[in-house]
Amino acid sequence: MFQSDDQRQRAEVIIMTLAKLYVVLELSTSACPVCRIASTHDLECPIFLAWTLLDAEEQHHARAAIRALALSIGFDDSVADSFVH
Repeated sequence: MFQSDDQRQRAEVIIMTLAKLYVVLELSTSACPVCRIASTHDLECPIFLAWTLLDAEEQHHARAAIRALALSIGFDDSVADSFVH
């Protein structure tokens, strides 16, 4: 599919960046800037598609990285967390 390892690596970076954006949008109350749907995504949304390309472990790592970043800048995700503890 890719002509070189460089192209494959760039595609991986793009996919991971879009997947992390998916997590950011989970924490946000704003609509997706690409498909304009709040809380969910259009099935053809590139952000949603990138997220679905990750396996469960990669999704976990993406969530952990974004949540750690959010905590480091002082974002309190308890407001955005809809899960009842």
